[in-house]
Amino acid sequence: MMETENVLHARRKRNIRIAGSLFFGLMLLLTFFSNTIQQLTYPKVQTVKPVYQQLSHVIKGEGTLTPRTIEKVYDNSGWKVAQIEVEVGDEVEKGQKLLTLDTTVALNALLDAEVEYKQKQLELETSQTAYKTAVQNQSSETILLEARVNMENMKLGMQVQERKLSGMREALSKQQFVVAPLSGVVTEINADLGIPTTPGQPVVKIADKSKGLGWKLVVANEQVHGLKVGEEVKLYVNGDQQDLIRAIVGDIKDAEATATTAAGKQLFFQVTAAELKGGEAVGIHWERKSGLVVATVPKKIVDSDAKGDFVNIVEERKGPLGNQFMIRKRYVKLGEADEQNQAILDGLTEDDKIIKDSSEPLNEGDRVKM
Repeated sequence: MMETENVLHARRKRNIRIAGSLFFGLMLLLTFFSNTIQQLTYPKVQTVKPVYQQLSHVIKGEGTLTPRTIEKVYDNSGWKVAQIEVEVGDEVEKGQKLLTLDTTVALNALLDAEVEYKQKQLELETSQTAYKTAVQNQSSETILLEARVNMENMKLGMQVQERKLSGMREALSKQQFVVAPLSGVVTEINADLGIPTTPGQPVVKIADKSKGLGWKLVVANEQVHGLKVGEEVKLYVNGDQQDLIRAIVGDIKDAEATATTAAGKQLFFQVTAAELKGGEAVGIHWERKSGLVVATVPKKIVDSDAKGDFVNIVEERKGPLGNQFMIRKRYVKLGEADEQNQAILDGLTEDDKIIKDSSEPLNEGDRVKM
C-alpha cells in the first residue's frame, strides 16, 4: 500500500513538471511569435557603412558661347532705311557701312531751308536800302530807329538760318550711313527697309572679337572646390568631347537661386579661339579628386538639429528571443563634401550601420527591421 502511494506521488510530481515545462514552453513560444509578429509591423530600413574614399568634385554642363563685349550701334536720324548693307554673322571693319538711309526728306528740307535763307537775304537787302534812304532824307529819329531795328532783326534771323543750314548739311554728310564703330562680328540687326529705325533701340549689335568670347555656367557650391580664377580648363565644342578648346576661368561668384536653379556658384569662362565667332555650343566635363581618403556617407542622409549634425544608425540589442534593432542619433563632425558624398571626420566607426532609406519616417528610439 505504501509503495503504491509512493508511485502515485512520483507520477503526480512528474506530471506537474511536464505540465510546467509545457506551460513555460508554450509561453516562450507565444512570446517568440508575438515578438515576431510585432517585428513585422516595424518600419523596414536599409543601411550603409562608411565608405573610405577620395571626394570627387565634378563640373558638367553645356551652353552657348557668346561674345564678352557687345557694342550697340544707334541711329537717331529718324530717316527711313534705304539699304541694309550687312547680315548677322558678317565680319565688319571699323568705319564700314552697316545701313544706308533715305535722305530724300532731309535733302528736300535742306533745299527749302536754303530757299528761305535766300529770301531772308533779299529782305535784309531791302531793309538796308530803306535805312540808307531814311538817313539820306534826314528822316525823323523815330523812322531811323524803326529802320535800324528792322535791319538788325533781319541780320539776327540770317544768323539763325545759317546755323540751321550748317546743321542740316552736317547731318546729311554724317548720317546718311550708319557705320561700324569698331571691328567685329554682327550679332543682331533691328532694321527694316522703308521705315525709320526705332528711337532708343540699337539698330545693329557688333561683337568685339578683340575682347574674346565667354560662357557662364551655374553649378553647386561643392562642385567648384579647388577651382581658381585664372586656371586653364578645356571646353568641348558642338557636343564633340574630342574637339577641345582652351578656356580660362575668368570669374567665380555667388549665384542666387532662380525658378530653375538652386543657389550656387556662377562660373565665367573666357575663350580666345580665333576660329570661333560666338553662338557655338560648348560644354565642360571637369573633375578633380580631393587629396585624402576619408570616411564618407551619402550627403542626403546627414541631418542636423540644435545639438549639431547627425546621422541615424541602427543599434542592435541581443536577447534570448532574438535580436532587436533600435534607432539612435549619432552626432558627427563634418568635413568637406562633393555633389554626392559627405566626409565624416569624427563620430563613426567602420562597422556602424547608417540608415540610408526607410519605409516610414523615423524618430530616435523607434524599433525597426532590417
